[in-house]
Amino acid sequence: MNTLHDIRRGIERELIRTTPKSCISSLPHPKVLGSALTHPYITTDFAEAQLELVTPAMTKRKAMFDSLASLHHFVAAHLPDNEIMWGASMPPALPSDDDIVIATYGTSNAGQHKVRYRKGLANRYGKRMQLISGIHYNFSFPDSFWATLHSHMSSELPLSEFISDRYFHLIRNVLRNGWIIPYLFGTSPAVDKSYVTNQDHPLGVFDEDTYYLPWATSLRLSNMGYSSNEQSLYPVSFNNKQEYLADLCHALSTPSDRYTHLNADQQLNGSVLQLENELYGSVRPKIVNDQLRPLYAMCHHGIQYIELRSLDNNPFLPLGINEEQSHFIDAFLAYNALAPSPELTDEERLLIARRQELVATEGRKEGLLLPTTEGEIDLKYLGVELLSSMEPIACWFDKVFATEGHKQSIDRERAKFLDSKLTPSAQMLALMKSENVSYKRATQTLSETYFKQHKDTTIDKDEMGNLTHLVTESLFKQQQMEAKQDMSFDEFIQKKNYLQCDCEIAEGVA
Repeated sequence: MNTLHDIRRGIERELIRTTPKSCISSLPHPKVLGSALTHPYITTDFAEAQLELVTPAMTKRKAMFDSLASLHHFVAAHLPDNEIMWGASMPPALPSDDDIVIATYGTSNAGQHKVRYRKGLANRYGKRMQLISGIHYNFSFPDSFWATLHSHMSSELPLSEFISDRYFHLIRNVLRNGWIIPYLFGTSPAVDKSYVTNQDHPLGVFDEDTYYLPWATSLRLSNMGYSSNEQSLYPVSFNNKQEYLADLCHALSTPSDRYTHLNADQQLNGSVLQLENELYGSVRPKIVNDQLRPLYAMCHHGIQYIELRSLDNNPFLPLGINEEQSHFIDAFLAYNALAPSPELTDEERLLIARRQELVATEGRKEGLLLPTTEGEIDLKYLGVELLSSMEPIACWFDKVFATEGHKQSIDRERAKFLDSKLTPSAQMLALMKSENVSYKRATQTLSETYFKQHKDTTIDKDEMGNLTHLVTESLFKQQQMEAKQDMSFDEFIQKKNYLQCDCEIAEGVA
């Protein structure tokens, strides 16, 4: 099917600027990188020192990774001499919360809105959790692919509705099978002691600077990481667009007893979710629309792509992810799009949550049993069986793209189920033990190595010129936004907070 050549992928990587002592930088986002508000590819996430590098959505895998490498080089070439990019997901040494600076975006209403939202995140979940970084993998099939499947299945749905329906089909299967991602690619079995300052936690002591769990794969994806107890009380359905929009709207419009006590300047609003982006989860349906807020855009235009959010930064890789891993993810997502995907029941949702927590905290434990709808089953057996089911898809992709990368990726990942020492989480602990170093020191050494590599890499002059131009353009655009305020910030907030959960949203009318 030639339409597969038009699959689009994009990568977003979060990184923290750190000092030689593995501490988070106290310096502002460098102006030489442009405006964090308006630069399309170099921005900040929660904190002023937390970079986010974003590639465009591309049909060529190599072009996407070249773009990501160019962004790393450009940033490395322009950071102050005493800073590097922290290559892991769990944060470096953290100061007190008061000394963690929330990202700033200038004086425009849009910039202040981003800051207020982040203040809400800090007051709701704490600043430390927000400093966990990761990789988001954006993926979409072309409309021609969906049109062929629509015809093959003799679907009576309009094509736009069919596409949204199939993306939710894909998402449900990613949730079911997503435990495999932290097992295979999780690289956060340990944390710096500063992450859990004044907190009760189940972690063991690795050394005087490090806490860990001996069989953990991804503390980032565990209840110790990026999670929300409050959101779990308001589950969002992925069974279809209508239920998803109705549940999301409910969370956006329902006041939370936990947050209504906060002052107006401490958050955007007191709802369970301030904004759509606050919804946590390992995978999200997405749409790009600058004119409408995501809830309304998805209601009227459906889903354009999905965002896989469960990938740890791998500090053993220069870019945190590589092309071999991308081959596997493509095959994984395609399998989930085409395999049967019944609607999720409340019982299965609970099983999925328990399964992810077990894999995140004990995934490499020999003989670990995972809960499924068919009872408890050995993790190794489940993993090998899933990879075998993916194999025909991988071979199909290899034939279409004239490569062997997809099938090779299946074979490579199968080896990790046969020997858990091959997983990056095991390799991280092995490095710490063999070198007798802390999580902080091991990550610092890896980060310094790759930072020098990024700095020394030669990139295309035209690409360097384009990135330099975007710096100037983004700074000018921010100045224009600040000069042309057409309403007060209070009016802007009121307008942004307005949410009409009417029958159109509840019914998901397109």
